[in-house]
Amino acid sequence: MVGGGVVGAGVARDAALRGLAVAVVEAGDWASGTSSRTTKFAHGGLRYLEERDFGLVRTALRERATLLRIAPHLTRATPFLLPIHRGSRPPWQLRIGLGLYDVLARGARLGRHRVVDAAEARAREPLLSPRGLRGAGVYWDARVRDARLVVETIADARRAGAVAASRCAVRALEPWSGGWTAEVEDRRGGERFLLRGRAWINATGPWADRLRAMAASGRGPLLAPTKGAHVVVSRERLPLRDPTAFFAGDGRLVFAVPEGDWTFIGTTDTPDGGDVDDFAASDGDVDYLLAAASGAFEPRLSRGDVRGAWAGWRPLVRAARADRPGAIPRDEAMEATAPRFLTVSGGKLTTYRAMAEEAVDGACETLGRPRGACATALRPLVPASVGGAGPPRGAPPASVARVRELFGPDADDVFDRWRAAPETGEPLADGFPYTAAEVERAAREMVETLGDLVDRRLSVLPEGLPVGGPALERVAAAAAPVLGWSEARVREEVARFRAPAI
Repeated sequence: MVGGGVVGAGVARDAALRGLAVAVVEAGDWASGTSSRTTKFAHGGLRYLEERDFGLVRTALRERATLLRIAPHLTRATPFLLPIHRGSRPPWQLRIGLGLYDVLARGARLGRHRVVDAAEARAREPLLSPRGLRGAGVYWDARVRDARLVVETIADARRAGAVAASRCAVRALEPWSGGWTAEVEDRRGGERFLLRGRAWINATGPWADRLRAMAASGRGPLLAPTKGAHVVVSRERLPLRDPTAFFAGDGRLVFAVPEGDWTFIGTTDTPDGGDVDDFAASDGDVDYLLAAASGAFEPRLSRGDVRGAWAGWRPLVRAARADRPGAIPRDEAMEATAPRFLTVSGGKLTTYRAMAEEAVDGACETLGRPRGACATALRPLVPASVGGAGPPRGAPPASVARVRELFGPDADDVFDRWRAAPETGEPLADGFPYTAAEVERAAREMVETLGDLVDRRLSVLPEGLPVGGPALERVAAAAAPVLGWSEARVREEVARFRAPAI
């Protein structure tokens, strides 16, 4: 199969756990495309209620509960605030929407919603603009470390027997008597090899049409990708207490999310037609998000407040409603692109596991074998730790919490290292709390470059923003013994580490 984003990782894990022989290749690093450029929520999607996509919301809320069960260290329930200003939505509509959201969640509800008046809304979040404020809803959803979700899903697929290779790109596909043969290029050295499979699954996200064209050149495009951008400002500039959803001037729902020293704002829904290899937030994206936030909060933000940005492409399926990007359905699509060649696309991060289950069901049908039981909704992503001693006495609570959120049951690896070598438990630089032991542990997770390590294993937010100068050099130096990097390689990795795309 092809694709190392969240859906591809989910397919590899599910198929391997059902006893299939699985090989998965990814052209970049795991989660280096759309799956590390999300708003980092596991949520039902309140805005899809207005599109009457109740089935998607119900599925997403069920899968939100699944994520909280199988990856509790990566996923955490969080209260969200949804203010209503004059001209956006009437309070009665807010009450109906939040009530329906709770009903669709059924037994998976995280907390009961409330609707409060303007005074209580401002008491809960003093930064809300008082101009036309009519009240707010308080509801519950979940946040997730998106890139680590992918990395740990791939790791569990490998534990179940899957073969997984990153930075290996499919260059050609040819029919084979028992399925398909792919010519694959190892992008690290340029060598090429053949990979044969009786059934193939294309889970390449916004790049799915490129692979489809190799298998069935006569088919028209399946996708209508849209770009979602986020901007980052200092937490001091926008010190929100909780994630806040608010309506932009055009009626789109946008989020402002506090995270450590930063607050990020997103996302846009830019129509298709752009280059899906371009991850930069455009000037228009940045201006749109700043204007939206300035209308919802008292601090008026300007370009001078922006400290970073990121963007990703949603692999949305073409639909009749594509004239308005926000109205394109987020339902997944599974297409029999060619004999023994399936394409799975669409959906959203929260529903990745259900999409993977459907795709593996389809692969089993293609192979003419029983589906078998899908175990991915119950099996933890990281096996439980046995006999761990926990953090050493006196370890800073914030550091302990961060390590547990990053590594879950494997946090004891870091705690043991802190205990054996206390200097590895010290922050690597002022303003950068990560420790050498965390870097060493993360470097063992299929890391090739400094970007892999910082952006997608340590989950530093956003891409490279808080890391610079001494911190970046010390991260590379701490990883070097694990990765076998020479001093020259360390200097090279630091030099080519990319700045945030603005």
